[in-house]
Amino acid sequence: MTSQIHVLFRRHIVRDAMRHKVLAALNIASVALGVGLYLAIQIANHSANRALAAGVDVIAGRSNLEVRGDIPEGLFPGIASRAGIKGCTPVVEGIVTLPDYPGEYLRILGVDVFTNEPFRTFEIGSGERPFNLERWLAEPNGIAISAAFARRHGLHVGDRVRAQVNSHARELEITFLLDPKEESVGSVEHLAAMDIGWAQEFLGLQGKLSSVQILLAKPEEAQEMARKLVLPPGLSAAPPAQRSFQVQKMLSAFELNLTALSLVSMFVGMFLIHNTVSASVARRRIEIGILRSIGATQNEVRLLFLGEAFLFGLGGVVLGTAGGIFLSNFLVGSVARTISSLYVLVSIDRFFFSPIHLLAAAGFGMLASLAAAWHPANEAAKTDPVRALTMGARMEEKAAKVHLWALFGLLSLGLAVAASWLALETGPALLGFVAAFLVLFGFVCFSPVVIQALGKAIAKTAAARAVPRLAAENFRRSIHRNSPTVAALSAAIALVIGVSVMIFSFRNTVDVWMNRGFAADLFIAPASNETIGLEAFVPADAIAFLKKQPDVESVDTFREMRVPMAGDSVVLGVVKGADRRNLQFVGGGQRAKMAKFFGGDYVIVTESFSRRWRKGDGDNVVLTTPEGPRQFEVAGVYYDYTRDEGLVMIDRKTFDRYWNDPRVQSLALYLRDKGAAERISDLFRRHFGVQGEFAIFSNQGLKKRAFQVFDQTFAVTHVLRAIAIIVAALGIFLSLTTLITEREREIGVFRAVGASRGQVGGLVFTEAAFIGIAASILGLGAGCSLALVLTFVVNKAFFGWTIALHFPWFLLAATPLWIVPASLLAAWGPALRASRIRIAAAVRAE
Repeated sequence: MTSQIHVLFRRHIVRDAMRHKVLAALNIASVALGVGLYLAIQIANHSANRALAAGVDVIAGRSNLEVRGDIPEGLFPGIASRAGIKGCTPVVEGIVTLPDYPGEYLRILGVDVFTNEPFRTFEIGSGERPFNLERWLAEPNGIAISAAFARRHGLHVGDRVRAQVNSHARELEITFLLDPKEESVGSVEHLAAMDIGWAQEFLGLQGKLSSVQILLAKPEEAQEMARKLVLPPGLSAAPPAQRSFQVQKMLSAFELNLTALSLVSMFVGMFLIHNTVSASVARRRIEIGILRSIGATQNEVRLLFLGEAFLFGLGGVVLGTAGGIFLSNFLVGSVARTISSLYVLVSIDRFFFSPIHLLAAAGFGMLASLAAAWHPANEAAKTDPVRALTMGARMEEKAAKVHLWALFGLLSLGLAVAASWLALETGPALLGFVAAFLVLFGFVCFSPVVIQALGKAIAKTAAARAVPRLAAENFRRSIHRNSPTVAALSAAIALVIGVSVMIFSFRNTVDVWMNRGFAADLFIAPASNETIGLEAFVPADAIAFLKKQPDVESVDTFREMRVPMAGDSVVLGVVKGADRRNLQFVGGGQRAKMAKFFGGDYVIVTESFSRRWRKGDGDNVVLTTPEGPRQFEVAGVYYDYTRDEGLVMIDRKTFDRYWNDPRVQSLALYLRDKGAAERISDLFRRHFGVQGEFAIFSNQGLKKRAFQVFDQTFAVTHVLRAIAIIVAALGIFLSLTTLITEREREIGVFRAVGASRGQVGGLVFTEAAFIGIAASILGLGAGCSLALVLTFVVNKAFFGWTIALHFPWFLLAATPLWIVPASLLAAWGPALRASRIRIAAAVRAE
């Protein structure tokens, strides 16, 4: 019969799918949801990385090597004259915001047109205004903006735009438009170019360069040339690709978290696929018996149903690919905002598709389909022909091995504990996600135990009431069908609860941390830093003005900068202020550690930095200063939740001994009279912030803004959780549909002895409620356990933060209150179908 397998497939699988279009659509949708979500996350991640790499490409151009840092422009001739260097150009970079276009910014690139041509990846000038050297050099406020940016905002050559740089508003004239020379370079929408001399003056970088781009006679010797260059301390030489790699490395943990959540949703969807194929097997049990009776082998029957999964998987992959591209439109914006808030400024102007991601999404979808269909396909293959043709023998032939599954569950939880320990102690951090999966799988294995225990308990309690007692007995006897449904729904509930508890705990921990650490009455910073990160500085005269106000007791200052350390770079925070002892240190000893910090060549480091670099109290860190490498002792490790890569904090007096950079990026004001906050804010705005150059927050206002960023960071998880719940709810519908097909004779007998249609429907609704209750019990246990792994293992291994566990008791208590109604809603169709079963057809003689 093997030679006729394609005929059997067309007649028994394809024809049945066309006959049951709703079930076929649900099969396809289950695969499509998982594939679409995974693909959307990958597109968003890949687009962010390509946008960041494109930014590096545009700035670095075609260079083989770049020198970066705070470069004195007098160093440039010496670099350019080195043997082996065939081209060299200086570059100045800066980011400005546009007050008349809220949320928009321009990345200004100061270029030397005499040396920059071999490097340039964009054309300056177009048909509207060709490039003119005299005009380029003569216009102090002339700027070339991208044609794409000009089109989007209706700007033309000759128009003027206001730009905010270091809290000062300056007017720029659009003198030229620019476009990328090569499509492969990527978008330059936010790029603007100026003559390097005018850019230095405009950005306040007189005598300084941001980078020197180098073309080598032998590009393959880039690393060797980087070692040969003798550079002052604080400067580094490396291929531009290395900078792009460092940024991607910084984002890797964030992107891996999103990918893991999308795969969990696919894991939940596998239970739905299992149920849909089980429904197909149950519906065609007699056909299977006939095929086996006329000579079809077990492998042929198995292949038929795996072919059905393949068919639906293929449809799901096609639909999921289109859906993933559509969903990425929404996710890309959320991912870009989160990356810009937490890591580095990025604007994703267009999507980037990778064939690898498309193939991976398709592969995951097909693999999930076939893996989920294997058990019901194997069940169909091993069906005894005689029993299959006996309509009364459908229910008890596949009793679940409850104790064996419980053993699997315990084993899985034990492995989860081991994986958690390894993730925290030895790594890799990826084992944290392995532990999370094992926790989910472990609790899923307990679904037969929960069903059996709940069914027995309800049967005893409701012994005097026919419908609940029969529903409880059916619920317990149908473990082989109800277990996957309860497992799918409980996994979805666990995902919702686990992520929600983790976010709730994180939010509460951050709230306590902010109440302790943010003690000032007013916070002032350049408004442009809200858009572009810590790029703008507070003018010195603004600081002096505030210090003279009688209501201001003191003004603390803060700035961040990147400094080289151990072949990499770290973020250095420079703080000026009194010892307020409002930091919470790991291991206590706050008073002694703060006194040491303000007393000499000491630094304090965040917990995440300590974990990443394995530096603790008393250890030394070597930072590269303009005077060369300097060793600083770690006075203490403190809790901080601002960035996962960590922060090294240094006192301003110590900083000034090694760095000549008095600039600051934000101010914290302590007032003698707390009620004077509004008056000081208004006074400062009248003198320095008439046009909104500064953002001024009260203590409570800053906390509110911080939590807006926090909520924005986790907004993408709501989409993932919603899809998981939708998939699980569909599983209830299919499971009950399958059970009704198996119990058709039993329902017929029930109706024949006097049961009404309402009682039959009530039987289905009651069993659906039991499914919801069992899933709620299992999901609550799995969710709380998953929250432990996410909070104490995944978070700690990837980000190095200590989070205090807090449970949202109202959310936990309310879980059955929305799960059970959702289960009843999903049972509406199957209950209606069961109540309309014809008695004569159901109980006919065999």
